[in-house]
Amino acid sequence: MTTAIDLSRLPSPNAVEPLDYETMQALFLQRFLVVWSAARAEDPSLPSYDVAGLNSDPVVIVSQAWSYLRLLDRQRVNDAVRAVLAPTATDADLDNVVARIGVQRLVVVPATDTTKAVMESDARLLARYLLAFTRPAAGSAERYLYEAMTAWPQLHHAAVIGRAVHGRRGDVDLVIAGPSGRDATDDELALVRAATNNTTVKPEATSLSVLRATRGVYDVSGTIIVPTGPDAEAVRAEAEARILAAAQARMLIGAQVPRSALEGAAYGLSVTRADLTSPADIPADPYTIPIPGVIELTVEVAG
Repeated sequence: MTTAIDLSRLPSPNAVEPLDYETMQALFLQRFLVVWSAARAEDPSLPSYDVAGLNSDPVVIVSQAWSYLRLLDRQRVNDAVRAVLAPTATDADLDNVVARIGVQRLVVVPATDTTKAVMESDARLLARYLLAFTRPAAGSAERYLYEAMTAWPQLHHAAVIGRAVHGRRGDVDLVIAGPSGRDATDDELALVRAATNNTTVKPEATSLSVLRATRGVYDVSGTIIVPTGPDAEAVRAEAEARILAAAQARMLIGAQVPRSALEGAAYGLSVTRADLTSPADIPADPYTIPIPGVIELTVEVAG
């Protein structure tokens, strides 16, 4: 479930203006001097203005108020530009952007008498929106992914595997994993199968199988060395949290997990060295989702 481009690397639109309070205030004072000089030319009795460097000067005080308000105005324009662009829109703005092609935010967990509904996240909604442009292309990987994500709002990740990988002509495997990499239930499998085996989604000449991803659970263990002074247990907890975050970022079907990536994540403030003894490098497998299990580090305090 990826896009062809990394949206986070897109440059900011030219319409989004960089804002600088000091520059705006300087321009105000510069323009004031021009206008004041013109007024003095018409009325020489007006005094010269030579106190611009004093923060107590009324003109400087007015420039501060004006610059602040203009900054808010220009920020509002920037926000308005971002609100209509899919990569930068959020919340209700994103809802309106994706509605252009008939995509709607899904309910992940329905509301109850005591709790509000849990709605699809912005990141997931944006992913479905981008996939939706391929909806007319029956049999495309993007179409299968879009239909699977729409049918099962809790779907964590999915992968489309074809002949180039499994070697079977005319067969497509759609591999899916639930929240936190858990197995899909029979009912969830049935939902995805019904959505993706629809005649408008799957060409008649192909066979589509919806499969549970194999859970590749691995534990992480090793040692970190910290200097004398910081709370060793606090440093250990922070290192384990960073490792978990790095592992979860690679919790995707077909992802590999190099031990060096986890080891690098252990480093942070107050960690002078990190040595992991497990896991070994986890190679990519198209049907497997790597899932972090127990993360346990030993702390050594350098003398």
